[in-house]
Amino acid sequence: MPDSIMMPKVNFQKTLNKEISFDGTGLHSGLNVNIKILPAKVNEGIRFIRTDLEEKEVICAYYKNVSETKLGTTLINSKGIKVKTVEHLMAAFMGVGIDNATVILSACEVPIMDGSSEEFVSLFKSVGLKEQFVTKKYIRAIKSFKVKDGNSAIIIKPASNFIIDYKIDFRDTAIGIQRYKTTFKSKTFEKEIGSARTFGMLNDVETLHRNGLALGGSIDNAIVIDNGKILNPEGLRYKNEFVRHKILDLCGDMYLAGMNIKGHIRAICSGHKLNNKFLWEFLSNTENYEIIESSSLYTEKEATLAIA
Repeated sequence: MPDSIMMPKVNFQKTLNKEISFDGTGLHSGLNVNIKILPAKVNEGIRFIRTDLEEKEVICAYYKNVSETKLGTTLINSKGIKVKTVEHLMAAFMGVGIDNATVILSACEVPIMDGSSEEFVSLFKSVGLKEQFVTKKYIRAIKSFKVKDGNSAIIIKPASNFIIDYKIDFRDTAIGIQRYKTTFKSKTFEKEIGSARTFGMLNDVETLHRNGLALGGSIDNAIVIDNGKILNPEGLRYKNEFVRHKILDLCGDMYLAGMNIKGHIRAICSGHKLNNKFLWEFLSNTENYEIIESSSLYTEKEATLAIA
């Protein structure tokens, strides 16, 4: 059979090969956090459990469980138990293709690490992933859909892949207007998005601290900007690191749909609040999307090698 003939490839759900454990600081709480991430069974999705509480209640990573979106995404369960700042870890799960995992936390917040998803991805790669031989499902956009909030907007259109085209516009000249578009394939997140760090303005720090926020923030885990200047001695990892990080946040928030999305998303000055609103409204009407099984393709030669 000629190599040019295409055959369907089944993409299976994945989890970690084995447990990983590490420590870090909560960005907003300032608390030292021990985190363990364990392999999980098929169809369990991503679940969080806090060991600092007497009752070990599960908090499912799902968009309907989002309770707060101020400077991060917070999840809550029916008992009122919260886990904060989940977006960078959720983005890492999406980026490397982990469908099922249990996250055990010693405090209320996922540690910020270096302000990106890079260290999470590195830890996942250190133990590897295993296929679980149950077909992976996707949410595929089947019509255009838009949600707005003032000057911010998210639009999705049908596409065979997951594509993000993101534009930001900040007054500070260190950021300004930036736009970046990428199509997510096997290594896209790791190469283009995962190491982009969160950022904030120096003149906002005192206000944040008075409100109990950013207590663990520093130039070790964020890009700090002061009137057009980058205060981090090492500078930026990318010239457009700011918009890349906003894409990272969007990836984490979109993965709270419970599945990967296939569609072309254009985001304009969006944030956690609008990201969550988009999922609520887009997924509220089944005319907007369909649930499909894996749809990538092999040539006959690749299929033979894969089986072997």
